[in-house]
Amino acid sequence: MEKILIATDGSQAAEKAAKLGVKWAKIFNSKLYGLSVAEVIPLGPELMEVYPKLIEILEKKAYEAVDFIKKEASQEGLTCETFVLSSSDPLEIILDKVQRLGISMLMMGRKHTLGRVSRSLIGKSPSPVTVVPAEASTTSEKILLATDGSVYSQKATSWAIDFCKKVGSTLFVISVAKTDNDVAFAEECINAAEEKAKNQGIKVEISLVKGEPFEKILEFSFQKETDLIIMGYKGKTGLEKILVGSVAERVVENSKAPVVLIK
Repeated sequence: MEKILIATDGSQAAEKAAKLGVKWAKIFNSKLYGLSVAEVIPLGPELMEVYPKLIEILEKKAYEAVDFIKKEASQEGLTCETFVLSSSDPLEIILDKVQRLGISMLMMGRKHTLGRVSRSLIGKSPSPVTVVPAEASTTSEKILLATDGSVYSQKATSWAIDFCKKVGSTLFVISVAKTDNDVAFAEECINAAEEKAKNQGIKVEISLVKGEPFEKILEFSFQKETDLIIMGYKGKTGLEKILVGSVAERVVENSKAPVVLIK
């Protein structure tokens, strides 16, 4: 994680994402950035008189949001470069920063559900994305890797192993078989991940379960009280070009732990 960008709207969830992002930046010696976009909605001619005041209020809130990140970083002895921009299209602004800065991890909060901008960011960001719910812990002692053997899952496995090695975490690996026909392949997936983790000296536990993937991943995470879920952005079908309805979306929307989506 050479460069971390925290996109914030100043919400409780965004502040939790900021705390986690700062913690990771310190562990991984990452360059830290904070960004808040004052979303300006076009108004009719009859409201143009209040437009400057509206922008002023929105920008003030945005500055307060990035100042929170700066304060958290300063307390850990880190610096944070921040940006406040006004736009009617926050998605375009954030993606532009991700690309221009060469971001290696985009972090953001999740309120009750994924909003339009958050869902689009997950789908369109060229970098991995971490989504942090307001109730999440910022510890990283127990990590859950969900794998289905896809290309993205293989990337997620490598990322999870590197993370656990650096942080000293215990790695739990789960693969979910939807049918009896999927059991053998699911077993291959967890065994391969286990071997890679053990070769790096990481404490690892594997589990193969049957059922609906997103339900079983969330259930396992809750039972084991894992601090972080890591998974591939797309599954082995390769059909989730749009996040809606995918296993990843359902896990992100319902997890009490932060979720890292690897691309």
